[in-house]
Amino acid sequence: MRIPAPTPGMPPPRSDAVVPPVRSQFVPVSASPHDGVDAPVTTAATQRVSRSSTADQFSVLNDFRYLTDSDKRMLTEVTGEKIEPGFTDKPGSASAFALQLALDRRTGQLAPHQPVTSVYLKNAAAELDQRNGGRAGFTNPYSGDVMDKAVAWLDAHGKSRADIRL
Repeated sequence: MRIPAPTPGMPPPRSDAVVPPVRSQFVPVSASPHDGVDAPVTTAATQRVSRSSTADQFSVLNDFRYLTDSDKRMLTEVTGEKIEPGFTDKPGSASAFALQLALDRRTGQLAPHQPVTSVYLKNAAAELDQRNGGRAGFTNPYSGDVMDKAVAWLDAHGKSRADIRL
């Protein structure tokens, strides 16, 4: 079947017809003299872009910034790690115990001013085991030698009292 050629008296396209989106023109924030483009005028907006692009050194989602001084002191004693927002003093990743404690702080499972207690750790460990029981390859971060050391350290420092959550 052959489609006939449009005739001069045809009506315009329908108003509900799909129209392709208009492509935006992007202007480079910076250009080198070799690009064939005049160097852009530096404004406050371009300065903000330039500074924010170098701010990749600190992740906004770094959970370590939620740890209290007491948490950091306990982690140093228990895991041997000195942890601050953005880094640990050991090569590689921080311990699973430290990562889980920081995650608990960030998500509100452990309130900002609520001290870590041995009861809290035991309850959190039981909850993690209950939620993840049977998962292949799951290792509870609140378990093993580190957990035993943490509970002993907290008990020795008078932080074995009941954990109260509202």
